[in-house]
Amino acid sequence: MKKTIDNFPMFPTDLKILGVLESCFQEKFGTPRQPQLVPGSSAKLRIYPQYAPKHSLSGLSGFSHVWLLSWFHLNTNKTFHPKIHPPRLKGGKIGVFASRSPHRPNPVGLSLAKLERVEEDTLYFSGIDLVNGTPIFDIKPYLPASDAAASALAGWPEHSAFPELEVVFSTRALKDIAAIEASGGRNFRTLVADTLRHDPRNARDKAQMKDGADWGFFLWNHDVHFSVAGGTAIVLRVDTGTKFEKKFHREKPPPPTINPGT
Repeated sequence: MKKTIDNFPMFPTDLKILGVLESCFQEKFGTPRQPQLVPGSSAKLRIYPQYAPKHSLSGLSGFSHVWLLSWFHLNTNKTFHPKIHPPRLKGGKIGVFASRSPHRPNPVGLSLAKLERVEEDTLYFSGIDLVNGTPIFDIKPYLPASDAAASALAGWPEHSAFPELEVVFSTRALKDIAAIEASGGRNFRTLVADTLRHDPRNARDKAQMKDGADWGFFLWNHDVHFSVAGGTAIVLRVDTGTKFEKKFHREKPPPPTINPGT
């Protein structure tokens, strides 16, 4: 007999949201593909009052890392595809269950985050790979003794390393970043460099992979513009003051003349 939710009367069809993540990553483009790739990334999660955070978070501050169970709320796919195109395979296909693609039958994410601190009803994280506004379903402490498997195999990603970019900064970008760091944006340059090092572009998108194109992504309310030439990402400038909105539309200007010293 085919199993459906109807065959499981206790199946939870109304999952509860504990809170909504406030992340430094404001859009999918630029958000790391995996946790811990950008150690300086930050986020916070305020637990809703109905879950009694004073009591439910008791004891959590003794852990260095936690698992976050989340919902890929920005997914737009309407149909199930048993095979997907991971970026590191550059056009190759793999089974969806052999990947961490957000395009799944149930768009549920699992992320390992570093727990920086707990303050009353709010958790502060670093090393995250989740976009701002992500609903969080559950939090579980990371247990090194049982969660780190000995002699674990990494499967196909072990043989398909994602190339890293060298990151350089234009004079204009260095001035912009200096102003941001002077106003409290601690280690912003490192955050930008670590984010770009892993190349946020989609290798299957020819327009994105074209050298010299001006691309951008938001870190908090800072719009970081960069271009790529060969294996080098050049941070062109960082515009501050433009608040990211869900319907934000980024104009695509013609490719600039690349000069790291301008």
